[in-house]
Amino acid sequence: MNHQIAQIQHHSIPCNFQFSNQSPDSKRHSTTPMAESQSFARTPDWSILPPELLQIIAKKLPDISDFVKFRAVCTTWRSSACISDPPPQLPWFLEEQDLLGLEGDLRFYSLFSGKIHTVPSPNLSNNWLRGRAHDYIILYNAPLCQFSLLNPLTGRKVVLPFLDIAGPHPVWVGPDPIESGEVVVLSGNSADFKTGILALYQPVEREWVVIEESCSFHRRDAYFNGMYYANEEETGDTKVISTVTRKVLHVVPPPPEDENEGDPITGVTYLVQSSGDILRVVLHDNELIEVADCRFYIYRLDLRSGSGGNPRWVKISSIGDQILFLDDDNGFSLSCNDFSGFRGNSIYFIKWHSQDIYDPPLSLLCRYDIAEARAEPLNFPFTKVGTWIVPSLR
Repeated sequence: MNHQIAQIQHHSIPCNFQFSNQSPDSKRHSTTPMAESQSFARTPDWSILPPELLQIIAKKLPDISDFVKFRAVCTTWRSSACISDPPPQLPWFLEEQDLLGLEGDLRFYSLFSGKIHTVPSPNLSNNWLRGRAHDYIILYNAPLCQFSLLNPLTGRKVVLPFLDIAGPHPVWVGPDPIESGEVVVLSGNSADFKTGILALYQPVEREWVVIEESCSFHRRDAYFNGMYYANEEETGDTKVISTVTRKVLHVVPPPPEDENEGDPITGVTYLVQSSGDILRVVLHDNELIEVADCRFYIYRLDLRSGSGGNPRWVKISSIGDQILFLDDDNGFSLSCNDFSGFRGNSIYFIKWHSQDIYDPPLSLLCRYDIAEARAEPLNFPFTKVGTWIVPSLR
């Protein structure tokens, strides 16, 4: 693992440590013994900082590359920054790989530092990576229908049991699923595409639990506390499925169109778990719309009220201190309280944009201020799509 971490390369990452270009001999000739003695006396010994202070500092490092450099200073600093208890991390964006196989380096964009990090890829043909993910990402070998969990920073790989599923999409890969016992949730279809497949991998039992439904499951669905939330593309209904009883508990109709204030919804719908709530996040967008004209409509699922006591979607104007991160396939939520300088009640999303219908679209990273209903483009080095991943050394 340490060998893999050591190979993480950083492009123009600011270094917090200053190194002198002078040799020891030149120093000895340019200073008197007394001056040299005073210079050493003024040099602080950073290794004797109190462990309590070092732990506070380590907990304030929201970019994993800074956390790695912090641990590399000395033994005292390394012991104060445990890999098993890392600071909250802002996600990195993983650039999409060639569908024919993983070759060369994986490229990540750090939202915090604005820099690109490269990590050696597994160099596996016929394999591709799928997110969204915390710590681990799904590695899929399509010809063999073989799934694995891969931590791209450490190189740790765990092969999962065989699963026969067509068009798989990761819905949930929880933090440290290997050690914590968090389930891995995939959606897709049967081989004949006649039924939808929902598959949950149980790390303790080391087996898949497969649920079949008459509807087709799609990307951008959500999973939370044993409940799966699936959107029907044709009707807009949301099915609430218990993964324990394997039964549909609720079918929630879409919010009425008149709540959209006359602005037709022609974009993409995400189901996102945010601070314990299930949100229906609708992006009004197409490739020819300018970034400033993008609009989001957000609804919270209320399972306890509504006309006749039926579950319903309730339109909301704020998500509080939460930040949503959306890519082409999935979305998730983090609290801004863990990241100084980042504002809550906002959405980071990837937009496809083209000047006209004949130009190939490019991907743009954008931020949407929910309170002001305003979107703005951000600096982004990639032109292809990809996925968000919360990096970890576990």
